[in-house]
Amino acid sequence: MPKILIVESDEGTRYLYKVAVSFQKIEVEEAESLEEAIAILKNHKFDLVLLDIMTSDFDDLNIFEELKKAKDGIPVVIVSDLKNSSAMKHASILGACDYLVKSENSVGEIIKKVRSIVNEGK
Repeated sequence: MPKILIVESDEGTRYLYKVAVSFQKIEVEEAESLEEAIAILKNHKFDLVLLDIMTSDFDDLNIFEELKKAKDGIPVVIVSDLKNSSAMKHASILGACDYLVKSENSVGEIIKKVRSIVNEGK
């Protein structure tokens, strides 16, 4: 079964993503901060990371270093309330495979993106 890590500081949004992703027969781990996500990444293998860059501790980019260290790399989809070309460009430079603005993408669209990336890796 595919497995993803959801990094989202808002508990309600994290729960919504978890339920929607689990319904797709994808196993979910969750973290509410980058610090917690990095600790989880050190001990578990994932097919994808769904990352909200608006977590309170996103002042450094350690998570991308951790992802690069992971065997075979881990695709990262960034979801954010930030809609500006600078943030999108920065995410691309850091290796994110996609950048989705929450206000422009429904939960269904975000889950569809997750499912397509996870299924590509099979």
